[in-house]
Amino acid sequence: MKAIIVDDELNARLSLRGILEENFPDILIVAEAKDVPSAVKAIHEQKPDLVFLDISMPGYSGLELLKFFDESQITFKIIFVTAFSEYAINAFELSAVGYILKPVRVEALEKALHKVMENNNDLEKLKTLQTNMENPLEKKVALNTGDGITFLELHDILYLKADGSYTHFYTTNRHRITVAKKISDFERLEAMGNFLRIHRSHIINLARIQKILKQDGGTVIMENGESLSISAERKTSLFDKFQKFKL
Repeated sequence: MKAIIVDDELNARLSLRGILEENFPDILIVAEAKDVPSAVKAIHEQKPDLVFLDISMPGYSGLELLKFFDESQITFKIIFVTAFSEYAINAFELSAVGYILKPVRVEALEKALHKVMENNNDLEKLKTLQTNMENPLEKKVALNTGDGITFLELHDILYLKADGSYTHFYTTNRHRITVAKKISDFERLEAMGNFLRIHRSHIINLARIQKILKQDGGTVIMENGESLSISAERKTSLFDKFQKFKL
């Protein structure tokens, strides 16, 4: 597998190359690039299978790389290598793209490689990541379902409901989307939008609450008429956050 490393820091490129050469002999580094323009040139010349891409670089960010290619030319997979904040990590996770954090560790690299190699719809995932990073009002989540990957805009989510090792997403168009992940895996939605876990079984979209009832321990009525219980330990968080929420 041919690969290119794109990072403006020489030491970071050398470190990643060393880890790859020592632990992943099936990956051949055919070029390195210190910025997006030189990466575009290297990709056209080398036609790699994989690009290790830093995001924060002078001139153009790594996210802008795809702007230099037609969709038919994007035949390579991307693993982002970043020292970004928790907000960006949430964006990576919700977009279901491959990424590793600096300093790079072998286990994380192996996991990211496995993730990008087994999944399809890479271009759509990258578009979703770009939306999540650049357009905070139009965020999306990529959901791996039994028959493929569903891309769902966050404002279209009513609430999430736990079902053992599965989570059901209920949407504004009355669809239910089921994914084979625990609801705790989606608590990161709280950092990406107006979401809050109000119960061990429920994460709700605050923008889709119709009414809050205080009796019987507390209940929220969602736009579809569904009543969801509020746990005692989550009640204060809900009222605190809802006071700040602007309709």
